[in-house]
Amino acid sequence: MNRRQSFCCMLVALLLCLGPVASAASPTGRWSGTWRSESTGHQGPLRAKIRQVDSQTYRAWFAGRFAKVVPFAYPATLTRVPGTSSMYQSQTRLPLLGTYRMNAVVTPHSFNASFTGRRDAGIFQMSR
Repeated sequence: MNRRQSFCCMLVALLLCLGPVASAASPTGRWSGTWRSESTGHQGPLRAKIRQVDSQTYRAWFAGRFAKVVPFAYPATLTRVPGTSSMYQSQTRLPLLGTYRMNAVVTPHSFNASFTGRRDAGIFQMSR
C-alpha cells in the first residue's frame, strides 16, 4: 500500500471512529494555504473559492502558483462521499495533464486533500 492509500485509509478510519461526534462541515467559502507534490517535491501557494450547487455538490475554483512564478487555475466539482458529513471527492480532466482525482476532508476551519494524476500525487492544505 502506498503512502497516499495509507493516508486515505487513516482518514476514513478516524472519521468512522469519531462517528456522531464528527460535525458536518461545508466547504463553501474562501480558502488559502499550500499544495505540495509528493511525486516531484514541487510546492506553492493555493487558494480556493467554493460555492454550493446542491445538498451534495459544490463547485470549486482552485488557483495557485507552480515553480514560484507560473500561475495555474482549474475548476472542480466536489461531491460529498455518501454516508459522511465531511468527506468529498472530485475527478477533473485537465488539458495536457490528464485526469486528477481528489479526496478531501473538511472541518469548519481546514480543507485537507490528497490528489493523484497521471504522473503526480500530492496534498492540499488550506484554512479559512
